[in-house]
Amino acid sequence: MRRTVDKSKYGIIWQKWNYLTDLDFADDIVILVEEENVCQEMTTKLEKQSAQVEMNISQEKTKAMGITQRSSPQPIAIAKGNLKYVERFTYLGSVISSVGDVDADINTRLAKAAAVFRRLDNVWQSSTLSLKIKLDLYTYLIVSTAIYASETWKSTARICQQLDVFHQHNLQKILGITWKYHMEELS
Repeated sequence: MRRTVDKSKYGIIWQKWNYLTDLDFADDIVILVEEENVCQEMTTKLEKQSAQVEMNISQEKTKAMGITQRSSPQPIAIAKGNLKYVERFTYLGSVISSVGDVDADINTRLAKAAAVFRRLDNVWQSSTLSLKIKLDLYTYLIVSTAIYASETWKSTARICQQLDVFHQHNLQKILGITWKYHMEELS
């Protein structure tokens, strides 16, 4: 990758004089650029460097995402064709959106946590497990899944309310509090 980004002005301005060119994790690479033509240039260089070590860029697995005002971004070509542009993709478990909002990521995290919660239904209904064990399991398995990478989310009242509703609903289910219980208490 270092040979691919050998120009000092590749990437996006990170600090006053530094440029962030790519994010690498295992066999995943995210190329960051401010201009479309530079993206094509970096992709071409990456493809050439990869070929020297008998690796190639998979057209099926590789996607492009533009954060731009233009309705039709410039296609990015590789040897096997053009890369497909997407509105969002998942990178290291987080959903990245072209409009920069975190709604898709939050909804994905909560859906995953809700699926885990439903799979443990017999645990929540168990009369042999103590409330402490149930709450510990809830914290370790459900809450950690729901808020994974939440440090990257902007904190708004709407997001906090969404997380609170999810949390309160789950706690009510663990405690066996139903809608019927609320209605009886009101009368």
